[in-house]
Amino acid sequence: MQHAVKILEPTDLWYLQNNINKETNKYYHPTKNIPFVQQVEISLENSGTIIQKGTLHRCVGKLTYGVYKTDNRLRDMWVALRTEIEYNAPVYQGTGMVYLEPRPKGHFLHYTSVEISDREQWEFDDGVFQFCSDNVVMGAKRLKFRQIAGSGDGKWRLALRALSGQIAQVVTGTTAPARIIELRRGEVLIADYDMVKGYTNGIEEDYRKLGHFGRGGGEGFIWMYGGEGKLLVTETDGMGLG
Repeated sequence: MQHAVKILEPTDLWYLQNNINKETNKYYHPTKNIPFVQQVEISLENSGTIIQKGTLHRCVGKLTYGVYKTDNRLRDMWVALRTEIEYNAPVYQGTGMVYLEPRPKGHFLHYTSVEISDREQWEFDDGVFQFCSDNVVMGAKRLKFRQIAGSGDGKWRLALRALSGQIAQVVTGTTAPARIIELRRGEVLIADYDMVKGYTNGIEEDYRKLGHFGRGGGEGFIWMYGGEGKLLVTETDGMGLG
């Protein structure tokens, strides 16, 4: 499975019909919005992909469609993820191209590819997960109410692990650039915003009050992470930097 993120531009005819000189105002016009679009293309070569529900735009090729479900062969492994329910999502397999829903300008995402082995489990917010290779086992956990209130990335957390002896690929989408950092034993990460979008097993997450906000000198509710493992973080989330 390979993917590419494309930025689609208006046609020359669009510029002509809107009386815009493409040579001087290709990206910006003072009175008219120029409609650039972002779209993800997934290339399959005798492989498969599981995509976020409702994100398919079109597909073409020698492909078969199905719904991902945790089957009995993976039941023990799925239970080991400590998930609460199965995660059902569209899966496409074969050889061809899968195109995800285009995103208009102002709603672009930063896409980050994460490799997952059979020795580590990753957990992502369901609003961050975009698609992955089909050689994974998945489950979902319901977030607590206060976690949902403190995060804008959905109500569920998806747990993923590659099948035995394989390497899987997961692609996430965030409004700010994301990168993977490693937390060593004895270290802690504390953030006053939803900075962490995913983490591996070995990481312990908590969302709680740090003192009392205001006269008590605290920070109110904060996200706290400890243990040992990897985290997917967006350090500029909420700054409006794109």
